[in-house]
Amino acid sequence: MADQVINWLLLLRSGKATAQDYNDFLAWRAADPVHENAWQQLTGTLAGSTFGRLGDAYPAGYATGEAAQPLIPPPPAIVPPRRRFLAGSLALVGTSAFAAYVGNAFYPLNNVAADAATATGERRRYLLSDGSQLLLDARSRVNLDFTPAYRQVRLLDGAVTVSVAPDARRPFLVQTAQGTVRALGTRYMVRQQAQRTVVAVHEHEVEVETMSGAHGTIRAGTGARFDNARMDTPRAELMAEAAWESGWVDARGRPLAEVIAALRPYRSGSLRVSMAAGGLPVSGHFPLDDTDAALDSLQEQMPIHVRRFTPWFVSISVAT
Repeated sequence: MADQVINWLLLLRSGKATAQDYNDFLAWRAADPVHENAWQQLTGTLAGSTFGRLGDAYPAGYATGEAAQPLIPPPPAIVPPRRRFLAGSLALVGTSAFAAYVGNAFYPLNNVAADAATATGERRRYLLSDGSQLLLDARSRVNLDFTPAYRQVRLLDGAVTVSVAPDARRPFLVQTAQGTVRALGTRYMVRQQAQRTVVAVHEHEVEVETMSGAHGTIRAGTGARFDNARMDTPRAELMAEAAWESGWVDARGRPLAEVIAALRPYRSGSLRVSMAAGGLPVSGHFPLDDTDAALDSLQEQMPIHVRRFTPWFVSISVAT
């Protein structure tokens, strides 16, 4: 039941539902009192939370230009008091979990406490008080710490491109789990990955200091990765890491697992790739804003099989 409710909600809020989809949804709700009860409990929970915008926005009918037909719910099932109490308790716990799951599919729960953040499939530009600008990739979040001595952006998840307004008295710092990227008037991209940070510099140069105190410089037109201890040699091909700024994945012999990782923040649900398929090299440009088209293109040019169990659960394996 949980999967059915979530699938209907995500479909109806995806912007891709057809009139027939909505008619099927109404039929599903009317077919069983359990369906209607589960739907009402979930959307009621969402409406009373920070995810209220994901609630039931289709109470009367699908907007087709025809007169909307109101839904007359079936009479509620008669449940003995003790069963009703237990069922209600379980439903409350269950629907709260459903609400969190559905909300997180669109807007990561950790984003609530961040100073600036983006939802699934969203890139957003922020103008800071000093005139600098941030461009956040999908499902990214940052905290800001501006003082008379420095300007710091703490990158918590995802990626950010900063266009720094010059200020000779206050360096501009992007802090990640592995170290600090420092600039005095430049434009560069920083991505937080598992156990490492990626930097791509568009203009001028930046200085990197790792958590262990190692230093390195990255100049315009090159990029580098660094971990807690050291920085790799900067190289031009890592500029492809910043292609998300214009809505693309730029793969130049990158492992498929990395390309799929770039698509995940742009797709609600689960997108899995097997270990064998994840190691296959990929070359080409793939659209972030149309992940289905990107997956179709990958399947056409690679020996892989993309299986869509539902629109929100996709598995990729080596073709057999």
